[in-house]
Amino acid sequence: MNALPGGDVETDTIKTFISYSHDTEDHKRLVLSFANQLRKQGIDCNLDQYVESPELGWIKWMEDELESSRYVLIICSEGYHEKWNNNESCSGRGVKWEGAIISEEIYEQAGRNNKFIPVILGDSNIRFIPKVLRKYTHYDVLSDDRYNKLYRRLTQQPSIAKPKLGKVIPFPAERVSAGFKAQTILHPETSPKSNVKQTSKGNNNVQVGIVAGDFNIKGACNVKVERLPVIGTIGANPLLKQAIVERFNKLGEEREKRHAKNAYTVMYNKFKTDFEIKNNKWTVIWDWPESTANVIIEYLDSKFKNTIAGRITGAIETGTLVPSKGHLYAREKQLLLQIGLDISHPTVKESLERYFGVNSHTKLSRMQHWQWNLYLERYIENLINE
Repeated sequence: MNALPGGDVETDTIKTFISYSHDTEDHKRLVLSFANQLRKQGIDCNLDQYVESPELGWIKWMEDELESSRYVLIICSEGYHEKWNNNESCSGRGVKWEGAIISEEIYEQAGRNNKFIPVILGDSNIRFIPKVLRKYTHYDVLSDDRYNKLYRRLTQQPSIAKPKLGKVIPFPAERVSAGFKAQTILHPETSPKSNVKQTSKGNNNVQVGIVAGDFNIKGACNVKVERLPVIGTIGANPLLKQAIVERFNKLGEEREKRHAKNAYTVMYNKFKTDFEIKNNKWTVIWDWPESTANVIIEYLDSKFKNTIAGRITGAIETGTLVPSKGHLYAREKQLLLQIGLDISHPTVKESLERYFGVNSHTKLSRMQHWQWNLYLERYIENLINE
């Protein structure tokens, strides 16, 4: 774990907390050495070995550190993994408590996580990364290269700098180009709305403006045709067009989880039916006036809201998301362990009977089970604050 060379970087305090398990004395010394190295290199790193006896107790101290730190480095070892998973044969309620808080915070952020960083001391410890953290980048800090990558992340010094965004290069629009020379050039944009006829010979190009009617090309030649959208249509407005395409893609990705390969076909056919364009390609909407874009966007948004992802997103936004039964049982077990009880304890059964009229958590509805978990959380908070 060597220092990373560099110039002036992040000047704000980078408050960091290390969560780990007291597996062995050697393990504790190695973690302390890691923390000391970070502090020497400007990271305001903290861990329990720097504190003799916190005034408000260890649980409150750990809770405050987890909440106030910009980053939490989780040293994933065998002992930490067992305590995180609530192995009853293991001591160390600190890890169990921290694990419960970390899991809950990641869950509340719908899986978005930049704060809790898994760290290992040797590749053999990869298997001890808690399940909830496995999808995030981990760092083996016994390797100088990987330690430096972690340090870059903590100090916001990317190894590859993204270039500044330049200006878009404008290209002229091609209307029609063909391998022949025109004898007569018409200007249909100024002519009456009727079919355009144009006879051409030779090897040069022909360009035709807006064509009101049919446009046919006959002859042995290489033809490239690009149809430009009419001003005032959805297709001529790149922002509106992008907004609609993004919604189609988002809806299609969700539908694909249920309908597999047929997802996009089903989606587009349903769209064409609802908008009464069954005999056309769905892309005919690019010719519609800009004023119709909001109707299309609202339609696609309403369809997405009816998908599983849409319902979850809506519930998160309104604060009405009820966790799954599996999560509720796991969370309940964690909370009861923190107060030294299990689900079979008489006190637990008495509480269930008093508040919900049942003597077993298996008889609770999903909403009642959620309320029971919230009750346990408040009970623990009151114990901590006493």
